Amino acid sequence: MEESRVSSIMGWFRQRFGNQRNELYHAQPRTCSSGHSSSTSSRSVCPSSCSSSSSSSSPSSKSSTSVKLSASEKPLPSVLSSSFRSARRYDVCLCHTEKDIDLAQSLASFLEEPSKGLRCYLQERDCPPGGAVSSELLQAVRDSHCWVLLVTPDFLKDDWCLYQMHQVLSEGPMSQRIIPAVINMPRSELPLELRFLFTVDLNTNKEFGYTQVYRTVLNYLKDTCEKENPSNASPSDS
Repeated sequence: MEESRVSSIMGWFRQRFGNQRNELYHAQPRTCSSGHSSSTSSRSVCPSSCSSSSSSSSPSSKSSTSVKLSASEKPLPSVLSSSFRSARRYDVCLCHTEKDIDLAQSLASFLEEPSKGLRCYLQERDCPPGGAVSSELLQAVRDSHCWVLLVTPDFLKDDWCLYQMHQVLSEGPMSQRIIPAVINMPRSELPLELRFLFTVDLNTNKEFGYTQVYRTVLNYLKDTCEKENPSNASPSDS
C-alpha cells in the first residue's frame, strides 16, 4: 500500500517537472547560420532574408556589369590619335550646294559621332564671317585629308561647287582622298572629271553610303600613316 502511494507520487513529480523541462527546452531560441533566431516550438523557419541574402545581387555585382558594358565599347582606331592625322585641321571637307545643306549636315553628324570621331568641314558652320568665299574654300580643301563631293543636279549648276571640285582635283588627283557621293541623279551624269573615281551611291541607302564614306576616309588615313611610319602599323584597327 505504501509502495504504491510512493510510486504514484514519484510518477506525478516526473510528469510535472518533466513537462516543464521540455517546455523550457523548446522555448529556447535557436540561431541559424545567418544569425537569426527561431523557436522550435513554433516550428518557425529562418526569415526569408536569410535564404535570399546569398542569392540577391549586391551593388558590387551591378557595378561590375556596368564596367563590363563600358569595357565592351570599341575604342577609336589608333590612327585618329596619330601625328599624321593631326597635321591637318579636318579629316573631311564636305563640298555641297546651299540647297543640299540638310544632306551635308546629316552626313557630318554621322561622321562626327563619338563612335567614329572624324572632323568635318561645313562651310556654313566653319567659314568665318567676312572671309572671301574663294579663299575660304581653297583653305578648307588644303586643310582637309579627304574631300566628299555631294554631287546632285544642283551641284553641277553651282559655280562655287565646280570651283571647289577643280581645286580638289588639282590637290589630290587620282587618289583615295576624293570621294564623289551621288544622290538624286544617275552615275552616268557625273562630270567627266569624276567618272574614273570610285563613287558612293546615296540614292538607295543613305546609311550604307555614309558608312562607305567613313570607311574610305579611315582607310586613307591608315594606309597613308603606315606608309609614312611603318612602325605604327596596327592590324587590330578596322
